[in-house]
Amino acid sequence: MTTRPPKTKIIFLTKAEALFIDDAFTVLTDREGMQGISGMRPLGPSAILAAPPDLIERLGMAVLLTTSDDGLAEAAVEVDDAELYMLREVAQSNVKYLEENVGYNLKRKIYLALLEDDYNDSLQFAKLMADMDVDSVQARNKAKTNFS
Repeated sequence: MTTRPPKTKIIFLTKAEALFIDDAFTVLTDREGMQGISGMRPLGPSAILAAPPDLIERLGMAVLLTTSDDGLAEAAVEVDDAELYMLREVAQSNVKYLEENVGYNLKRKIYLALLEDDYNDSLQFAKLMADMDVDSVQARNKAKTNFS
């Protein structure tokens, strides 16, 4: 049996989002053969979560691409589901960074990447329900059962 590599997705980060995430992560290190996996700097106010070096490098490229003199408005970053969950941990919805609502924007991007298919189904269902003139709970429950 062969294992498949994790499915990856692309998210697009603005300069503020890339810098915020880069500031929130520290590099995950393996000190002395897995005796203690930790970050390069202590977790706390300056770093929220330790991330693997390859993710740090991809985020670093997004920082470079969005902060150069002729930089991009958004840079593409390839991530897998586990990395999306890591990003979710640092994306506090109330955080503003460089005058941008990065926490809120990142939450939406992360959840859209993680839940895209389910979201589209739920949105379609919600639109169908909104179009129905339904007052009874029984009719709504029947519609939900039929949709599933």
